[in-house]
Amino acid sequence: MQEIASIAQSWRSWTGAHGGMLGGLVLDHAGRQVPGTPVRALHLTFLSAVRAPTVQVGTTLVKAGRTASVVTAQLTADDRVSVLGTATFGAGTTGPGSPATAPPAVPPVEEAAVVEFPAHLVPFAAHLDIRPVGALPLGGGSEPELVAWARVHEPPKRPESAAVVLLDALAPGLYATRTDPVPVPTVELSAHFTDAAADFDATGWSLLRIRTEHAGAGWCVDASEVWTASGALVATGRQARRVIDAG
Repeated sequence: MQEIASIAQSWRSWTGAHGGMLGGLVLDHAGRQVPGTPVRALHLTFLSAVRAPTVQVGTTLVKAGRTASVVTAQLTADDRVSVLGTATFGAGTTGPGSPATAPPAVPPVEEAAVVEFPAHLVPFAAHLDIRPVGALPLGGGSEPELVAWARVHEPPKRPESAAVVLLDALAPGLYATRTDPVPVPTVELSAHFTDAAADFDATGWSLLRIRTEHAGAGWCVDASEVWTASGALVATGRQARRVIDAG
């Protein structure tokens, strides 16, 4: 299945289209191969920046199983493959449960700071309201972690796609310890979804957290989470990123 999609210039990040938005787009198209089935996991590899106003998304149903189905996807821009994706879908069944990761204790969104983000660095931020809690990007703090309330003005129609946008909405965790911006592009992103993702409403406030778990040799690993305002875990993510630091 091959379809054409438009990419608004307002969704640009540092040098190209926002990775979370592209991931949500890939997931939306992959989900059309297995309509009505919840997504459980998404794996993305970013091969090149996307600057074209239109892209092609091709999807292939690799496996249609009774318990799990797998769809692969390729997003092509300017005649080259820019994003590779693999999505795993599966209906819910009965089984054991365990408590999900709890959100950090933070003040309510009404008490969070209202911050304007630099449009020349992150134009996509105009699509969201983001209210940091605690450390600020480029604040020179001691811990590589950022926490914020956020909501999306016009989220993707698929709720899980909106969750992917939010997993990638905050600055890299390293930015909490730095005082100068450097490019930290995502090379690989994986997302895993809970049952709460299927009816997630990204127009309401969500709590986001991102933390750099490791950095060195020009690479870093970030872990991120999205919770609803009531504390339900929606999705978790991990990103492998380049750290392009001339200094």
